[in-house]
Amino acid sequence: MHEIDIIINQFVLDGGKLYTLPKLYQQLEQKIYSSTASIDEFAKILRTDGALSAKLLKLANSALYGFRSEISTLNQALTLIGLKEVQSLILMDSISRHINQDNCCSSVEMESFWLRSVHFGLIAKRLAKKLKHPEADHLFISGLMSRLGQLVCCYSHSKKVLDVLHEHINSPNVKEHCIEKKYFNFTYNEISAALLEHWQIPNKIVLAIRYLHQPDTISEEVFYKEAMILNVANSYSGILELDKPQLSDSTMLNIPDSTMANTYIKHVEPKINQALSINESIVEDILFEIEMDSLQMLAILLPKI
Repeated sequence: MHEIDIIINQFVLDGGKLYTLPKLYQQLEQKIYSSTASIDEFAKILRTDGALSAKLLKLANSALYGFRSEISTLNQALTLIGLKEVQSLILMDSISRHINQDNCCSSVEMESFWLRSVHFGLIAKRLAKKLKHPEADHLFISGLMSRLGQLVCCYSHSKKVLDVLHEHINSPNVKEHCIEKKYFNFTYNEISAALLEHWQIPNKIVLAIRYLHQPDTISEEVFYKEAMILNVANSYSGILELDKPQLSDSTMLNIPDSTMANTYIKHVEPKINQALSINESIVEDILFEIEMDSLQMLAILLPKI
């Protein structure tokens, strides 16, 4: 085993002690792989967490999903949102509760972290749909979980995490993962992938996250395309993190235009833009769609951050 792999494994062991998969997540996962499981059974599991159930119902009735009739039951909410997306939201809710209770991630501004993560997931999902990729829901999960490594690192190396953030702000033209590598000798997404692998999250999610900065090193074509989509989503969400207002400033949101779209396109390697056939129109549509969606999702799921 290489030295870097040993270091990453130690970080993952530390992260595993800090974060464990929620029981609710594990119960849903077991049912998903059962051929006889029904929506009623999934809803029954979710009802054991009243607060989360209420959030999911509120989310299903939001403009984010655009369903005209009222969603009044968990069964309907599950059908509309999708089981895999619900699982990722459970994980997000659990980690947020854990951090709020322990107050142990002082070097990471949690509002910015979750806004960046939701942007990441929604951009990946929207882009996948624009490209007619069949795994849009998996890409939402991948994007949402891609930066968990930052939280793991902040427990034992909070000053380094802060240094990475400051350098990213002061040197916006330097690739963010290059700054992470400078301080840690690995990137946050590598830690995220290793942690998700430790949790036995499906391999397709792990691989896309692990290689999002080097998509051309993946031999399987489907994972290659997913890693490229995550590469784009990571880049766009990073720009939004630096340039966009926080939840409290939602009235200041900008309407994307071709000039703005061009700025985003230039932050991605030309060969990736070409491989995915990304153009200004696609970027404008995605940016317009995710602005209010991300703010709304966070306001419902994590109202106290």
